Amino acid sequence: MNNNFFTIILFLFFSFSVSAEQWEWLLEEQAQAAVKLTSDTKSLLKYCKPCRGKPIELEVRQISMIKMRDGSYRFMLNGVPQDLAYLYYFTEGRWLNIAMALGLKTDGLDKVITK
Repeated sequence: MNNNFFTIILFLFFSFSVSAEQWEWLLEEQAQAAVKLTSDTKSLLKYCKPCRGKPIELEVRQISMIKMRDGSYRFMLNGVPQDLAYLYYFTEGRWLNIAMALGLKTDGLDKVITK
């Protein structure tokens, strides 16, 4: 077979999997801003539009951040690392994407969703 064919197949494979993680690895300032933005919330909405998932409302018991060995930071919800691109917080009667609210570029997501 042609090498170009394999190149195209690999490109397509990786282009679909790239959307899985967008803002899980953060700079310290980004993680701090996310914690500050969500510190008073009682629940967050987890929704991965590229995955064709359904929105799931998560009760907030603890929000924090953790520094990883590689020097990056993670946003932690109830002790579990989360990707900010797929989390929404409720404000002024609507669910807003946390990553977008912090000015982080995302792909294939909605800034506002209604549940």
